[in-house]
Amino acid sequence: MRLKLMVWIVIMIGSLAFGLQKVAARTNSVDFPTSLPWLNVSQPLTMQQLRGKVVLLDFWTYGCVNCLHVIPDLHKLEQKYGDKLAVISVHSPKFDNEKQFSTLSSIVRRYGIQHAVVNDVDFVLWRHYAVRAWPTFVLIAPDGKYVGQTSGEGRYQLLDDAVAQLLAEYKGELNTAPLPLKLLDPLNTPLAAPGAVAVDGRFIAISDTLHHQLVLLDPQGKLIKRIGSGVAELKDGHADSAAFHSPQGIALADDALYLADTGNHVIRKIDLKTFEVSTLAGTGELGDRSNSSDDPRGMALRSPWDVALDGRTLYIAMAGSHQIWTLDLVRNRLEAYAGTGQEALLDGRRDDAAFNQPSGLALAGGKLWVADAEASAVRQIDLKSNQVSTLVGQGLFEFGLKDGSFRRALLQHNKDVAVLDKNTLVVADTYNHRLRLLHLDKKQVSSINLSPSLNEPGSVAVWQGLIYIADTNNNRLLTYKPETGEQKVLSIAVP
Repeated sequence: MRLKLMVWIVIMIGSLAFGLQKVAARTNSVDFPTSLPWLNVSQPLTMQQLRGKVVLLDFWTYGCVNCLHVIPDLHKLEQKYGDKLAVISVHSPKFDNEKQFSTLSSIVRRYGIQHAVVNDVDFVLWRHYAVRAWPTFVLIAPDGKYVGQTSGEGRYQLLDDAVAQLLAEYKGELNTAPLPLKLLDPLNTPLAAPGAVAVDGRFIAISDTLHHQLVLLDPQGKLIKRIGSGVAELKDGHADSAAFHSPQGIALADDALYLADTGNHVIRKIDLKTFEVSTLAGTGELGDRSNSSDDPRGMALRSPWDVALDGRTLYIAMAGSHQIWTLDLVRNRLEAYAGTGQEALLDGRRDDAAFNQPSGLALAGGKLWVADAEASAVRQIDLKSNQVSTLVGQGLFEFGLKDGSFRRALLQHNKDVAVLDKNTLVVADTYNHRLRLLHLDKKQVSSINLSPSLNEPGSVAVWQGLIYIADTNNNRLLTYKPETGEQKVLSIAVP
């Protein structure tokens, strides 16, 4: 979906790689269509209003993990340059579901975006600037002229240098008036964008993602403990003072809980006897594409999204590198297990296969199933033969809502998968707001429609035939009993 080479598209070659050509050679920018809805501002912005500022347009789509990786860079630039720089995120949605303005509001709040966001569902601005990949950055000078653009992650230094040069070029002509920002109010709900749920006979564990905490309940749903201070940072120690950042996938073991601490790019362990929190892998920084390490805490990871435990092997859905990794808890060795790192829907031996932002894992009977979100697919890894196969899914741009045979069925950015019984998988079909059943014996897909409906369910878990659902955008946890159709919302005390 996204360009893997950092390709420059510039009008003329200038003194910097960004193409800061002479003023006379620059072309006009285009104004924002008046019909577009905005977030984080009290009124729609215009290019006239932005005159005198360097304008950085960030073209993104919210299901894209690469787009999420650049949000800290944008915040860093905003803090450095203040009102001399206007960062505007132009949401150009890939999936049908991402076009919904109400859902985009939830995402802007979830990822702490603190600048203006405009929802360009018809790709008007995308086409004008000839954008071809998510994320892409377009730079506009204080006189309203288009400077150039670049695509991909890891562009902070280049953007920083280009902004600094433009500010120097237009010194004395700058507009430092603040923009009419009006950030979304924080959620005041017991759960805030819960991202994952795991269940066994002792606990129901929930990643309370936007609260940056874990919630531990007893089997009846009574609150046992909130783990984490609620501050978005990386800090080990006792559960009351330790800290997480946008935690996601959970695996429960006899004596511990393992966690994909996604926003921190680390794997954590919570001792269920002492409630001490420790970091097992990752440095807290966004990593590159290294493939193995005997020092897991010295290796930077890329958005680990889910974990699954098989004995003393922890499988990791490494969404940011489009791979499955393993952490050997005995030998303390971390390594890539499946996927080349290419973003593609390729089957075959695990070393040669390719994934697309894997976000959920399920283990049973020598099989590892993967919710391969960006390809709207469910993949299977045979742990004995080392073969990767696709059960459902046709590619990065083939998605929808269709039941039927595995070959013809369609999902839409499904984020999790769980084992319902020996012949059935249950899938959190996130962008279709549904649960889907994959009948392995019949090779058929069917739907479960709940009422009231789900809103981007991010995770599912099964215990004794009962399905637990993290209903992410409805900020709730509920259960569903397939035999009777009974569903129940679990109430949780406010933090």
